[in-house]
Amino acid sequence: MSFLSKVGSDFKAVFAFLGSPKAQPVEAAVEGVAETIATVAGVGAPVQAGINLINNWLTEIVKAEALAAAAGQQTGSGVQKAAAVMAEMTPQVLTFATAQGLPAPTAAMIATINTSLVAALNTLGADAPAPAA
Repeated sequence: MSFLSKVGSDFKAVFAFLGSPKAQPVEAAVEGVAETIATVAGVGAPVQAGINLINNWLTEIVKAEALAAAAGQQTGSGVQKAAAVMAEMTPQVLTFATAQGLPAPTAAMIATINTSLVAALNTLGADAPAPAA
């Protein structure tokens, strides 16, 4: 069962864990390492902004999955879930790009990022493929 499938089937427990004292040290440690390296390299603020953007994006993906599951529509609703996430994230992505002096990404580029993040979350907890014979 993939991470997002698990989220849908047990979203209350997942949200409880993500906000729990057990999850906080792990999240802080991973972010702390990235922030320290970026600060030493002189690019701390843009990296922190990027971390915040990705954190927000992942939160929106999990929220869309949980809402779909709560409505009994977890399966077959990928297009609707993606649309909901992208509606929330597009303004944030455009603001981030402007603040970093980057060209505005297209809707297709934002969709590609969204698809990649969903794929990454789906990979977590997915069954490993059977070894080749």
